Order: sequence, then C-alpha cells, then structure tokens
Amino acid sequence: MEIRTLEGVTTKEIVEAFNHAFSDYFIPFKLTEAQLEQKMQADKTDLSLSVGAFVNDKLIAFILHGFDHINGQNVVYNGGTGVIPEKRGSGLTKQMYRFITPLLIEKQINRLVLEVITENVQAIKSYQNSGFKTRRVLACYKGNVTASGKHKAIDIRNLHNYNWTVMQSFWDITPTWQNSNTVLDELNSNNVSLGAFIDDQLVGYIIFSPSTKRIQQVAIDKNYRRQGVASALILKLAETYGDTLSVINVDKISTGIDHFFRKIGLENYLEQLEMKLELNTTP
Repeated sequence: MEIRTLEGVTTKEIVEAFNHAFSDYFIPFKLTEAQLEQKMQADKTDLSLSVGAFVNDKLIAFILHGFDHINGQNVVYNGGTGVIPEKRGSGLTKQMYRFITPLLIEKQINRLVLEVITENVQAIKSYQNSGFKTRRVLACYKGNVTASGKHKAIDIRNLHNYNWTVMQSFWDITPTWQNSNTVLDELNSNNVSLGAFIDDQLVGYIIFSPSTKRIQQVAIDKNYRRQGVASALILKLAETYGDTLSVINVDKISTGIDHFFRKIGLENYLEQLEMKLELNTTP
C-alpha cells in the first residue's frame, strides 16, 4: 500500500473511489464526474493538499481537502473522507492524516475543519484520535415549504453583487465552509441571490443553489424580523423553483432560525459535528 497526495489523480479515479466508499453510508449517494467536479469547486479542493491510499495504484481511501485564507489564517476543509468498505478497520484515515499533517504544517496551514454525522461514531472516534475537537453542532433541514403572508411593502429584487459588510450585520451565526462568503463569491454566477427591500433599504437576503435546491444563506436585519421578510424571500424562491428546499449545516445555537425553518415546513432530518484541528505553524 502507498499513501500520497492526490495531485495528478484524475476525477474519474476519485469519483470511482468516492462512490464505492459512500455506497453503504448512512445516507447512500452517488455522484457523476461532473457533480464531483462541482462539489470540488465549491469546496475549493486542492489535490496537492489532499491525500489518498493506493493498492496497486488503485485509490482505496481518500481525504479531499479544500483551502482558503480566512481571517488571517490558512484553513483546510475536509470535503470528504472515504474508505472503500472492504478496506475499513485498518486505520487508514489515521494513517492518511499522519502522512498529510506534516505537509500541511510545512505549508503553514493553521487549522483543519470538517463535518461528520453525529451517528457516525466510528468516524468521530477516528477524527478524535487524529487530534480533532468538536467545535459546534450543526442541523440539516429539508421538506416542502408552506410560507405565507408576504408583506405588501417588501420589494424582492435580484442581487448581482454582495455587500458583505451590510449582509453580515444581519447574522446571528457564522456559516460553515460550504456556505461561507468566499465560497459564495466564487459560485455567484451559479446561484440565485435575492434581496428584500423596504423603502429601498436592504433588510434581508437569501442565496440559493438551483442545482441542489439548497438554501446556502438567509439572514434578516434584526430591526425587521417577524415582519414577513424571510417568508417573502422563501415564497419568491418557491414560486420559481418549487417548494422542496433544503438547508445544511446550520449552527444549532440559533433557536430562532430553527423555529423559522420548522414553522415553514422543514424538518431537522440530520445533525453533524463541526470538528477542528489546530496546527502549530509557529516557526
């Protein structure tokens, strides 16, 4: 067996291993090459920072790492760890981290971040054994929305550019990696972004991925909450893209967001842990 970075490995090789590894997962799923490429773009995947285990040059396990510079720190995001079923139980995840961590330290990476389903006890233990600590609990929602009661004074417009200074002032929680500002800036042309205006003032917004039917961010000015602003944004989406929507990785500390999603018909079907590993890059 050989462990090395995924630099030079084709998308076809990765998607074959990816689909094999997740074929018996808690929520089994399968990706095409195009879908994996889209995921890797959204996750900012860097194959030179990613790692795989190979037997006879065939990929049997992998960790896909994305990279970003956030708040003065170099951060790597685990966009997917997989081991094909017949090779599990031999500590491959820990071995891959043992290989890649010194390389990440050498490249001045400050932090590793990942999400793992709370029911996946074996994976959580494996990450803990590699030094990861739980940062927060995340909720995932899906369902058919039933929002109603649009406020007549709310004007819904397309947002072509993001004024993050204003938009972040609406936040109660910080988005996770896949819903972060830097990721959404790159995906701007692929997403639908709507702003809610009252008297020509932006009082709320929603960013939505039509390809996955997933809400990536939604936030309302604290001075305009409980006035139908969020419902108006949701209704506008539902009119165009259907009422089946989902949201992933919402910080559970926000009870207000949880209440709103449940109120409009979404159910909390899954929870994940966001875990992090701090790396000492001090010279």
